[in-house]
Amino acid sequence: MALILYHYVHCPFCIRVRLALGYLNLKYESKVLVYNDAETPTRLTGKKMLPILAFDQGIMNESLDIIAFLDREKKLISPVTMHSTEFKDFENFLSSIAGPIHSLAMPYWIYTPEFTSESREYFQLKKEEKRGPFKELVRRRREFISELDPLLHQIQQRLNPFYLSNQFSIYDIMIASHLWGLYVVPEFQFSPKLHDYLQEIKGLCHFNYHQDFWS
Repeated sequence: MALILYHYVHCPFCIRVRLALGYLNLKYESKVLVYNDAETPTRLTGKKMLPILAFDQGIMNESLDIIAFLDREKKLISPVTMHSTEFKDFENFLSSIAGPIHSLAMPYWIYTPEFTSESREYFQLKKEEKRGPFKELVRRRREFISELDPLLHQIQQRLNPFYLSNQFSIYDIMIASHLWGLYVVPEFQFSPKLHDYLQEIKGLCHFNYHQDFWS
């Protein structure tokens, strides 16, 4: 089955799918879209939202639906898991982490090779409408780190060595996809345990954050 993934490099929901594809050893064609390209995703699915997976039988988006579709042998995710109260609680927990991570990382994401000058300006204008000027976000970085620290500590306390388990699962993919963006924030440091955890996931999933630009 031929697979094409339309994605942004920085997007945690896109990273989820890339990690799953790597873990499941599925080959795919990578198409990184510039952020101001609204035409391509709208043409494919009717809205500007990534990731998008194109395959022989059709097209789909929503990261967890894509992973469930790809994971035929249920190595990562099952319908029971996705619809459990525990899973919904976990998604809410991740949402609380996403806020400070995005405030810390967005001002730096735009200077990675993923962005052109035009898409950088577009992204910044869009995100500043919600979060305020990027210069102000950088100035407030200690505030966001203070907000994030206890949440990262909770994750670390639940590693055994993976999240609440000795087996790698969809939970680890979802955590890593959000945390990975922090690697671009100057002087931010994960604890040694969290760093080792993320690097273990990187190896299991054959993941290279900017592989489309550095390979």
